[in-house]
Amino acid sequence: MVGLSEVRKSNSVLHSRDGDFVAVFVGGTSGIGEATAKELAKVVKKPTIHLVGRNEASGSRILEELKAANPEGTFHFIQSDVSLIKNVDQACSEIKQKEKAIDLLFLSTGHLATSKKDTSEGLENNHALRYYSRMRFVHNLLPLLSASKTPARVVTVLAGGQEGKIEEDNLDLQKSWSFMKAASYAATMNSLAVEHLAAQYPTISFAHVFPGVVRTPLMNTSFGSIAGSIVGFLSRPMSLSLQESGQRNVFISTSAAYPPAAPEDPTSIGVPLVDGLKATVASTGKVGGGSYILNYDGANNANEKLMNGYREQGFPKKVWDHTLAIFSKALGSTQ
Repeated sequence: MVGLSEVRKSNSVLHSRDGDFVAVFVGGTSGIGEATAKELAKVVKKPTIHLVGRNEASGSRILEELKAANPEGTFHFIQSDVSLIKNVDQACSEIKQKEKAIDLLFLSTGHLATSKKDTSEGLENNHALRYYSRMRFVHNLLPLLSASKTPARVVTVLAGGQEGKIEEDNLDLQKSWSFMKAASYAATMNSLAVEHLAAQYPTISFAHVFPGVVRTPLMNTSFGSIAGSIVGFLSRPMSLSLQESGQRNVFISTSAAYPPAAPEDPTSIGVPLVDGLKATVASTGKVGGGSYILNYDGANNANEKLMNGYREQGFPKKVWDHTLAIFSKALGSTQ
């Protein structure tokens, strides 16, 4: 566990660093994504932040708040329903027109769907948000991430450490769906994809994070204002504020505690470790191995036995091959 004082100390170092820092937040117009973008804007001297989200009014409001917090920063909003892969491609195209490199890709889309609903591209809506569209952003932006001098980091916030059993013939949840199965499949596939990508792109760090219970609007939007308020009230003693969640996510997104497997410059792998902190064990069991399954407090949260079993069966590559096939099917092409 990384204490909050260490988190804040590490984050404060960011302001003294020169050079550009470009971040993309997908799901950045509410909750954890919004909170993390705001904390990053406070601690980076001259950030460039791209927010991708559905709600244009929220996006405009957050842009104004970011500008007020850091007048030296550059902030953009891209309005997009990223449950559709074609919309992800359009959003990525807009980002590529503005940037040559990306230092952070932060992914936090999704909601708590209580019933199955497919998109016009034939994907289960919440599975598209929690897995496929996230990985499409990664896939499309890998050239810009690889061009980062920081080096780059991909952080997908969902349910790191909450993996479970998945079946190879049901990865898209079309054969069998349930609320619990959808949650488990999304968590497991994020972790397996992160591990595969870290091996294929060893100069980039990849992290799958369980955010803990955070006081966000998610419960209200998922279950309604009354039920959501009750759940929120009962969970408050064990929950994190949005500010603390944002600060912890900035730490995970920038600290040298989570280096890539093979950095081009081993002396430049993130904010130098403070107060005796060490590089974290990756999902493969290797210290500093590039793929991290983390608890909200930055500690290793990998289920080593489960991940070893999937690794022995070749599931990291199987999941990624499936993902590429789904992209082609959704877009009606061979992309």
